[in-house]
Amino acid sequence: MRSTFHGLETSKRALLTTMVAMQTVGHNIANVSTEGYSRQRVNLTESRPIEAPGFQRSAQRGMLGTGVEYESITRVRDSYLDLQYRRENALLNSWDVRNTVLSSIEAIINEPSETGLRAVLDKFWNSWEVLNRDPMLLSARVDVVGAAVNLADTLNHIGSALSNLEKDLSGDVDKAVLEANDLIQNIARLTDIIRRAEALGDNANDYRDQRDLMIDKLSNLIDVQVTETPDGNFTIVAGGVTVVNNTAFTLLTAAAADTATSGKLHGITQALDDIQRTRDQLNAMVDTMMRGAIRVRLENGYVTSRDMTALNDVTLEDGTVITAGNTIPAGSRIVSPVEFEVEGFNGLHRLGYSLSDPAVTDIPFFVTSDGSAAFTLDNIRVNSMIQNDTNMIAASGKYETVNGENITIKGNSDIAQALASLRDARFQFPSGMTSLTSGTIDDYFRAAVSDVGTRAANAERNLLNQEDLVHSVQLRRQSVSGVSLDEEMVELIKFQHAYNAAARNITVVDEVLDRIINHMGIVGR
Repeated sequence: MRSTFHGLETSKRALLTTMVAMQTVGHNIANVSTEGYSRQRVNLTESRPIEAPGFQRSAQRGMLGTGVEYESITRVRDSYLDLQYRRENALLNSWDVRNTVLSSIEAIINEPSETGLRAVLDKFWNSWEVLNRDPMLLSARVDVVGAAVNLADTLNHIGSALSNLEKDLSGDVDKAVLEANDLIQNIARLTDIIRRAEALGDNANDYRDQRDLMIDKLSNLIDVQVTETPDGNFTIVAGGVTVVNNTAFTLLTAAAADTATSGKLHGITQALDDIQRTRDQLNAMVDTMMRGAIRVRLENGYVTSRDMTALNDVTLEDGTVITAGNTIPAGSRIVSPVEFEVEGFNGLHRLGYSLSDPAVTDIPFFVTSDGSAAFTLDNIRVNSMIQNDTNMIAASGKYETVNGENITIKGNSDIAQALASLRDARFQFPSGMTSLTSGTIDDYFRAAVSDVGTRAANAERNLLNQEDLVHSVQLRRQSVSGVSLDEEMVELIKFQHAYNAAARNITVVDEVLDRIINHMGIVGR
């Protein structure tokens, strides 16, 4: 039933509701710079009007409104934009790690430059050219040893730098997993708080903002898929593992790096593969150069250091002709050009004779520090015997026997010439390493450097594309959920005027009541 006091109740509701609206606007303004905050809105609705159903309808027409009230305070948020942001953000962090690591690999290889491996290789080959011209020259022999040591040290340095890069990345896996697990536990804790708060019918807006911010940070580390059903079930799958199931959680292990499809952990795994690929490419180059099968030709003949098999028909000093594929006895003097298949640089050097007295043969120029047969960036060394005595460089392919001892023929540089010619020799390289399977050492190195450069350029291009995508999605998110001070001030003024009007309405009703109570029914007093 209508009442004069009804106006007071209607205005009171307006005062209380607009006060809540102004407080919410103030909350938005206060959090304009808060990371992850979503602006909130008060959802207003008419309160239940007067005319309750009865047995007989009131004679008065219409239903009288009773004012305003708010149904809820909700966040302005678009779940689709959240999904898109987390997906693109995870990819961004993955490419960011790969771009950083590939840039580091490029810096380690340092090509093209005047101090990189290519320049060191050139000096090494050039030193053999000089020795070929005068194998007796001490300075040339010293230069060969110095260039060889420099080459081995450069390769060792590259191997060590790649190993340090791998070690740093492996440590980052553990750090990223610890960070992810901390976020997972806090997300589960906040989920419990949200479920309890919303069990009473409220919206835990600020807690949801905090949880969404943590999920965004988790997407930096690993791919995440968030599912929340209308009945309140909340789950997060990260790297194929259900890490949050309502209030329960499962911690990640280092194995998550292998199952992740994006994020920092995935980027680290891919970067480790990039490092290993580069290492394998350079190891293949070093091992092929040192002991890869190669066909060499000695134009001036050769004195065999052991029983050997030529690839062509050869004529010995006594006139004997040994056909291709047959064994030539050790110590045989060949007077015609001869071709052999040797195991790379080391195998060719082992055919030569030292300048020492007596002459020594079968000397490996390079050795491995760990005694293994295969040469790598890390284990290649110059034979200490050669470093200590330059006469042990086997530049000659012939010797003379004097007083029963084998003496190297002074000035002979058949082996030095053959070693220098390996610069232009075509080796067979393992398939699948680079686009090149057959070519010179320089050709292969260029192919390996080109492969690193291609991967680095691809990573940089994808990183820039992802930055643009993430920036675009973030702008759209901010346009939906971000706080605009101009918009909030408009809202604040609107609710301020509504509050003032409601207060004025109370004043009017108060004056009406004063008239009725104090100024009516006083005739005859």
